[in-house]
Amino acid sequence: MPGVLSVVAAFALAGGPNGSSPTPEETVAYFVHGLERGAIPKYGQQADEPLKQVSRSPAVFTSTGPNEVGDRTETLRFIVTRLDDCTYRAEQQFEEDGAIYYRLTYELRLGGVTGLSFDNPPATIALKGLIKICTTDTEGSCDLTREPETIGPFFGEPGQAEQALAYFHEEFCPLKP
Repeated sequence: MPGVLSVVAAFALAGGPNGSSPTPEETVAYFVHGLERGAIPKYGQQADEPLKQVSRSPAVFTSTGPNEVGDRTETLRFIVTRLDDCTYRAEQQFEEDGAIYYRLTYELRLGGVTGLSFDNPPATIALKGLIKICTTDTEGSCDLTREPETIGPFFGEPGQAEQALAYFHEEFCPLKP
């Protein structure tokens, strides 16, 4: 399958700092949320400051700026943690002046994910074959019955997310039948 190998190589080359290969957590962060250094988090018409990557394993990305009113500092933080080769925790949290006021946490079982699909524009992503468990502590933020394979937000490029998924299965978590 030369097409898959070249896709895997293309994603690996776009990987970590100094040309290093992406970690499993960085790979999952990309195909689940489109997270990478410099990505601009967008929620509808609101765009936040570009993301900074502060850790590779776990993969931690932050964006800090003034809140909507402008009177406090708000930080958006994404954390992707490896639990085993095919299972990851994906956490999104909002902090205001250092205090967390919203947290959404999923356990993602990715061994059976066979493909990706995106809404238009690609603000959310569906991972075909995903098993997700909500482990959040923010009341009312999880509804697993509605769109059980969908994750949001997604800030990246659909084509590169597909490459990242292929790389993930090739390098870290072989696709399970």
